[in-house]
Amino acid sequence: MSIPREFIELLLARIDLVDLINTQIPLRKKSGSNYFARCPFHNEKSASFSVSQPKQFYYCFGCGAHGNAIDFMMQHERLSFPEAIETLAKQAGVEVPRSAAIVKKDDSLPAMFDLMTEVAQYFYEQMRKSQRAINYLKDRGISGKIAKQFSLGYAPSGWNHLLEQFGKSEANKKRLLDTGLIIQKNNDTSHPSQVENNSNCYDRFRDRIMFPIQDYRGRIIGFGGRVIDQGEPKYLNSPETLLFQKGHELYGLYQALKMNRKLDKVLVVEGYMDVVALFQHDITYAVATLGTATTSHHLHKLVRYTSEIIFCFDGDEAGRTAAWRALQVLFPLMQDNLQIRFLFLPDGEDPDSLVRKESKLIFEKRLSSALSLSAFFFQTLSHQCDLTTMEGRARFAASALNYIKQVPYGILSEILLEELAKRARIDINELKQQVKKAESSTLTPMTVTNIQPDITKPKLKLPMQTILALLVQNPSLANLITDPILESNLLGHAFLQRLIVLIKHNPSINTGGLIEHWRNQKEEKFVTSLACWEHSIPESGISSEFLGAIRQLNLLGIDEEINRLLTKASQDGLAEEEKQALSDWILKKKAVKI
Repeated sequence: MSIPREFIELLLARIDLVDLINTQIPLRKKSGSNYFARCPFHNEKSASFSVSQPKQFYYCFGCGAHGNAIDFMMQHERLSFPEAIETLAKQAGVEVPRSAAIVKKDDSLPAMFDLMTEVAQYFYEQMRKSQRAINYLKDRGISGKIAKQFSLGYAPSGWNHLLEQFGKSEANKKRLLDTGLIIQKNNDTSHPSQVENNSNCYDRFRDRIMFPIQDYRGRIIGFGGRVIDQGEPKYLNSPETLLFQKGHELYGLYQALKMNRKLDKVLVVEGYMDVVALFQHDITYAVATLGTATTSHHLHKLVRYTSEIIFCFDGDEAGRTAAWRALQVLFPLMQDNLQIRFLFLPDGEDPDSLVRKESKLIFEKRLSSALSLSAFFFQTLSHQCDLTTMEGRARFAASALNYIKQVPYGILSEILLEELAKRARIDINELKQQVKKAESSTLTPMTVTNIQPDITKPKLKLPMQTILALLVQNPSLANLITDPILESNLLGHAFLQRLIVLIKHNPSINTGGLIEHWRNQKEEKFVTSLACWEHSIPESGISSEFLGAIRQLNLLGIDEEINRLLTKASQDGLAEEEKQALSDWILKKKAVKI
């Protein structure tokens, strides 16, 4: 969706973040210009969730959640960016304008969703007409009720059923291509030498059981197709499209949310049929990763709905390798209130076959005895080292510590260190010192990542860090800059100049507006880190601290030029104009007052 930036800025100006959040979470405690509450994004007892009215920005000191009004709607209400804009616009009593690129029905996302719904219905009707497809599902123990609940369908054999049904115009054919339902011959070498009606496109899914993939709202965003007899690939998914990103989605999540008012736990399995079979046996909290490895997107999505996640893997070496890869993704994202466990199945079994063989009761007993994340972690590393020797324990401790360092600081990280100390027979204080050393060598008062090309190092000079952070948090400080800041090659200088220009062109912009200005751009994380930077400067002293940092920055720039000229003088000598420049820089340094 293309929404004019001017409208987004207007919308943010009309929405008061404190009022917006206060309708969802009581903001009772006030300190200075900030309101506080218990964070809605993680379980806690203290009020660490801060909302600033002047900045129109929220930040949790516990879990790091942050953003403006749009971010809050996306995170708290689980909306997409366009949906958040739509919701805020309704609250503000304004209509979202559409750019020319999305006015036409044929090119709009709603039209693509409509098409996917129509195609799913077509596949469902074809299923009811195909005794072969019906027999396949019956043989797999799938009832008509469950088939209807998941809208299971059948893509008939042949090359152009969807083309004939839904692609009668060029605009319709384009929608079929955009949703990945058909393939152009010149984009794929596997097409037949002759296709009916001499079309230059053909259906992607042919002679397959069809599994519509739905987002959490129930909208169909893609399909998975399974061969009925023998054939490769066994499963075929929709390609990446505007609607469907495979590594972000979880099959069955919509059904699980619909069947459970509260998801006490979620079982993550591999395939479509596993989810359907588990639902058939009244295990209505299973989701599948669509055959992909576990991603951070999967975990972020799941923790919105549950605090207990059980990952199900084959019990062979490949399954344990997959589980270890999942653990590596999970470690940096762990929260103290989150319980992760790993279930390894008997050889030759999958959730589909096992639940039919054992029944729900026995299968759920397996779930209750699944390995905790910490148990699997230490078990796996222990098998790689000989803990009966000092060298083996040293290797074990070093390896484990590399992973534990990635866990956000909290109760879990402390417990993992305690367990490591016991197993490796090392003093826990020594391990904590190792963690602190690692943090001090990799972290600065402000972490800077993924930013403007001229800011490629992880550490800014203190005056630059102070200026940028205070300016992002208090954009009106730009009015205090009456004289141009001296040019220099210091890290962050080019970005500072851009920031000042932006603020002076938008005098009413606040922190939330600056975050929005750089949304989805490479500077976004950098600007966010500036907005979240904690300082101990009292509000009454911010202006003087800011101007003092400007003077220090100018001095650093002057020293940079003086040192450059002095270095050249000692090596090659200076031309007359360079000598004069050196004299001028020395006079400028004397004129700057700290």
